[in-house]
Amino acid sequence: MKKLLLALSLLALVGSASAHGPYRYGWHGGYYHGGYGCGGCWVGPALIGGVIGYELARPETVVVEQQQPSIIVQQPQTVVQAPPVGYHWQEMVDPQTGVRKVVAVPN
Repeated sequence: MKKLLLALSLLALVGSASAHGPYRYGWHGGYYHGGYGCGGCWVGPALIGGVIGYELARPETVVVEQQQPSIIVQQPQTVVQAPPVGYHWQEMVDPQTGVRKVVAVPN
């Protein structure tokens, strides 16, 4: 917003200034200082307009900081139950998968 206000005020200042210099009165009568018009009077306003346009068109750098997500790791709970009546717990290896399992085996 500050850049826009600065650019508009500079534009108003440049626009209100005479581009023909202090000695120009007119083409008809009065006094005229110079050759065939103002040869380089467009250079100053063009430079100022270019700087203002560049400042307004330049992209702004935006930094976004994101927090890392919190990771909650819960340990599995081991629940030991009493075996059903007439059974006991025994560790065995599953012949198809090779995984050790605790199973209830009849007494």
